[in-house]
Amino acid sequence: MNSRPTVITFAFIGIVYMLGLHIPLPGIDLDAFTGLNYTVDSVMLSRVSILALGLMPLYAALGLAEIARLIGFPWLQRKDKQSGNIASGAVVVVVIALVVAAMQAYAISDGLGATGLVDDKVTNFTMLTIASYMGATAFTIFLSDRIRIAGLRDGFWPLYSIPILLSLPNNVVASVEMTRTGAVPSTQWLIVASYLVLSVAAVVVTAVLWRSACHETGAIEEGTVEPREILIWPPVLAITAAVYVLGLIGFIAPSFIAAAQGLPLQIIALAMASVLIPLIVFSYVRRLKVANNRLIVIAIIIALIQILLLVSGALVTAFIPLPVSPGAIGVIVLAVTALGLPRLRKRSGPSAGFFVSPE
Repeated sequence: MNSRPTVITFAFIGIVYMLGLHIPLPGIDLDAFTGLNYTVDSVMLSRVSILALGLMPLYAALGLAEIARLIGFPWLQRKDKQSGNIASGAVVVVVIALVVAAMQAYAISDGLGATGLVDDKVTNFTMLTIASYMGATAFTIFLSDRIRIAGLRDGFWPLYSIPILLSLPNNVVASVEMTRTGAVPSTQWLIVASYLVLSVAAVVVTAVLWRSACHETGAIEEGTVEPREILIWPPVLAITAAVYVLGLIGFIAPSFIAAAQGLPLQIIALAMASVLIPLIVFSYVRRLKVANNRLIVIAIIIALIQILLLVSGALVTAFIPLPVSPGAIGVIVLAVTALGLPRLRKRSGPSAGFFVSPE
């Protein structure tokens, strides 16, 4: 498939997603909303829209699925193939995403009920909110299945890039305004621009190295696209695992977390993620079942580059207040999506890509 239909599909999904951010939850009193000095076209409306949860439920489900795949899913996948049921993993992902959406919807409905934004005539706002968020999550799953790109099992990451792109104009305007008023020096633009250019270049280098290593070592067949999950998931899973571990520590020893609030806690999370990234990268390499020194060297380089991207992104976010930078994960997602868009992958079945790798 050539790049033009791909870009059109991507743009259409972006428009649909943007419209969803402007559809309020059923039961929201827009008169009360505007009475709080918000306009129906402001960013605040997205916080009470049907897509207020964004991609978080699907993100949580796919993250758990990816961890399961790295730990022990190959055996389950072989079992699924033998039984002919290749979509069972996709069903698990969908169920987890819907459960997460329902749980968050219940909590949000309680919070909104205390703000005075709910129409007094609505008596079943909680159920309406749960149904709306579950439906919106199912819709995001549908959208992600429309734009799966070559090298990735599903279309989550291309879909993830859409909110980043939609927020970019407002972030640029805010950054220009901060510079105009003297809140930040203009030299910070040069720093951010240099960071973005170097980060994108680093992602492209990792993609090229990984592709050449996979083909030259015979890890994949000629003419096929290399699996690109290794380019995105390691830093994402590493930082997620670090947050979970810190949350567990906070539950066991809350005084320690309270004492480390702020920059120390961020440094601890960053250090933990930096340790986990190489382990996750080599878990992906191990799945290729190819013992090759070149592949190992490339994996080490990829891990080091991802650590550098994560650390540099954290430094830029911490010390440069310009919101124009999408952060380390955002840069990686946008770059990998841009690399894969010219080769949009045709769907092989409904949501089948969530859990089944193209082996």
